[in-house]
Amino acid sequence: MQRFPWRTQCALAAAGAVAGLAAIGAPTALAHDSVIGGDPENASVVSEFPDSITLEFSGQPKEGFNTVALSRVSDGEILFTGEPELNERLVTVDVPAEVEENAEPGEYQVGFQIISSDGHSTKGRTTFTYEPTAEADSESTGDGDATVDAASEDAATQDSGMSAGVLIGIIVAVVAVLGVGIVLIGRKNK
Repeated sequence: MQRFPWRTQCALAAAGAVAGLAAIGAPTALAHDSVIGGDPENASVVSEFPDSITLEFSGQPKEGFNTVALSRVSDGEILFTGEPELNERLVTVDVPAEVEENAEPGEYQVGFQIISSDGHSTKGRTTFTYEPTAEADSESTGDGDATVDAASEDAATQDSGMSAGVLIGIIVAVVAVLGVGIVLIGRKNK
């Protein structure tokens, strides 16, 4: 059985610690893009049915297999599916005229699948409620704005999390401290 010098053992232990921390931190550092805004806004109430749907992402989606679908929440019926146009962080799809003309009041879900800026497929959804009455018009200038503001604040709160760069910096610092500790313990035991 071959014995390695103490410094080699310390170096191997430090390398193992780096690999372990990198494996733990990698999923967080490579987080997929998320919706941070759109038209209609997530959880908003609209008095006019949209003629197009736009989703704003935290990163720039890549060309590839991107799709957006609109469905009615009450019965789950998919009203249309389309390939969106990409414009930097915005993904836009036009709503077919027949869907817009035949829209019923109620809650709608916008489902999407995009290729995230990190190259991975990302799925998700947003919702909006269509209320075409005069009462909805007054709500959209009063309580409806509060709903949109709350959704915007939620998106801003989600986006204000720790960036990947800061997270990687913390991981590197922890690994450095562990490495120094291992070396010092090795010297103390000599």
